[in-house]
Amino acid sequence: MSELNLNIEPIQFKRILVGVDESEQGYVALANAIHQASEDDAHLIIASVLEMDDLSTIDALHLDAIKERRATIEANLAKYAAYAKSKGAENVTTIFADGDKAGEVLLQDVAPKVQADLIIVGAHSREGFWESLGSQAAYIARHAKISSMVARK
Repeated sequence: MSELNLNIEPIQFKRILVGVDESEQGYVALANAIHQASEDDAHLIIASVLEMDDLSTIDALHLDAIKERRATIEANLAKYAAYAKSKGAENVTTIFADGDKAGEVLLQDVAPKVQADLIIVGAHSREGFWESLGSQAAYIARHAKISSMVARK
C-alpha cells in the first residue's frame, strides 16, 4: 500500500463564477462566493440567466415582456455587485446570459468565456421569479470541468 501524501496546498481560485437567481439559496451561493473571492483575492463574476424555457408562450412572443425580465435581472445584478463590494470583494463583474437551461448556459457558455476556475450555485430554488439555478445544481456538480460548490443553507 502506498503512503498517503497529505502535504497538498489548497487551491487559490483566481476567477470565481457564481450563478444567482432571486431565491434564498441563490443568495447563499452569492454569500459563499463573496467569502471565497475575498479569501483568495479572486475576481468575482456574478451571473444571472434568463431561462427562455421558463417564459410562458405569450411572454416568449412579446419582446416587451422579455425586455422587462432582462431589465429586472440586470438591475438585480447591479445590486449583487454593489453588495459584494460592500462585503470586501474588490474585483467584481456581472454577466447576463440567456438560454434554455441555466446550468448548461453557465457551464457551456459563461464559465469558458470568463475563464472561471470555480463555479458556485445554490442547492435549489423553490421560490423566486425563475426557479432556475438551483434546479440545475446537480447538472453543474456532475458536468463541471472546473471546481464546483453547491451552497446550501
